[in-house]
Amino acid sequence: MKQQNRPLDLKGRVDNMTFLEKIKPHLFSDEFLIQQTVLQAIHDYPFLPNEWTNELLKRAFSHKESLGPILMYIDNQSLSEESLQILLEQIPGMDRSFVHLAIRLLNKLEPELALQYKEQLEPYISKDTWSLYELLVNGTEEEVYSEYGLALNALEREQYHTQGPYRRAKKLAACIVKNGWITAKEIDNVMQKQLKERWFSYNGILHVYMIGLLKLDKYIPVLASLLDRDEDVLLEETAAALISFQSDEVVQEVSPYLKKEESIIFATSVIENIKSDLAVAALRKAYRNTTVYDGQDLITEALCHQLSAEALPEISDHMEQGLFSNLVDIEPTAYGYFSILGMKHPDMELWRKAAMDEEMHYRKVSQEGSILPNTPVRNEKKVGRNDPCPCGSGKKYKKCCGK
Repeated sequence: MKQQNRPLDLKGRVDNMTFLEKIKPHLFSDEFLIQQTVLQAIHDYPFLPNEWTNELLKRAFSHKESLGPILMYIDNQSLSEESLQILLEQIPGMDRSFVHLAIRLLNKLEPELALQYKEQLEPYISKDTWSLYELLVNGTEEEVYSEYGLALNALEREQYHTQGPYRRAKKLAACIVKNGWITAKEIDNVMQKQLKERWFSYNGILHVYMIGLLKLDKYIPVLASLLDRDEDVLLEETAAALISFQSDEVVQEVSPYLKKEESIIFATSVIENIKSDLAVAALRKAYRNTTVYDGQDLITEALCHQLSAEALPEISDHMEQGLFSNLVDIEPTAYGYFSILGMKHPDMELWRKAAMDEEMHYRKVSQEGSILPNTPVRNEKKVGRNDPCPCGSGKKYKKCCGK
C-alpha cells in the first residue's frame, strides 16, 4: 500500500482514541465483515461495558443475520439483569438452530441473578445446576469446600475433559474467592507444588483461575512461563488470567513466548487482548522477527484486532505478500481493520468480495440442509482462529483443532 492512500491527519486522530472509542461507531455495523471484526476483537476483552452487551443482544434479535455471530462472540462477557430479561423474552420465539447458543449464555449467569429468575429459567437450566446455585449462594465455607473436593475428584477420574463438570468446579472456585475463603499463602502452597509436577492437576488449574480473579500480579511471570506447556485446559485458564490483568507487565513477560512455536498461539491471544501501545509494539516486533510457520498470519490477525494505525506497515506488508495460511480468515479481518480506521487499500474490494462469496455459499448450503460429505463449506475450507471449533469442543479453533 502506498502512503498517499492514507489521510494525512489519520495517525494523530486515531492513535489518540481508546480501543473502545474506535469500536463504538461500528458496534452495530450493517456490513457483515465489519461486524465480524468488531465481535472478534471484543470476544476476550474483559472491559466491554454492560450496556454494550445489552445493545448487542437487542441487535441480535432484531437482525436475523447477526443472531448467531453475536450470541457466539459475547459468551465471555458478563450478563446483567437487563441482558437476562432480553434473553428470556426472545428465546421462546427464536430460531431453533440458535437456541443452544442462548442457553449457553444462561448457564453463565451469576448464581444470585439466576435464583432471582428461577421460575422463568427452570426450562433451560438443569436440576443439578439449581442445587449448585443454592449451595453457592447460601452454603457455608465447609459445605462449598466439600463440594469443591468432590468436583475435583470427579474431574480427575474422567478419561477425557468435559465442559459440564469443569464449569461446575469453576463456579465453586469462584464462590471460594468471592467469599474470601482462600488466602494468597494458600495459593502459594498449591502453586509451588504444582510447578514441580510434570502436569497440573485440576486443582492447580483452578488455582490459576483464582489468581486471575484475585489479580495477584506477583504471579504474572509464573503464569507467562506456563504458556509453553502442552496442557490445553491449563493454557486456556492461564491466558484468561493474564488477559484479566490488562497490564503492560503482562506484555513484557509474555512477549518472549511469541518467538516459540509451542507458545505463539496463546501468547498472541494474550497480547492481542491487552489494548495498549506496548502490546502493539510487541506484536509488530514479533511480526518482523517470527520464524514460526503461520506466525505472521496469526500476528497480523492480532494486530488488526488492536485497531491501531501504528500497525499499518506490518498489516499492509502481510496483505501485499499474499501468502496466507488456510487456517486464518485474514482477508475479511484486514478489510474490517481498514474500514474501521477509515483507511483505503487497493485490494479492499477483492477481500470483501472473496469473503462475502464464501459467507453466502455457507448460508445457502446451511439453509438447504444439504451438506453432503464432500460439500465444501466454510468450516471445512477456512475457519477463523477466533471462531468456535467445528469439533464441538467449545474452544476457539486456534486453541483446539487449529493448533
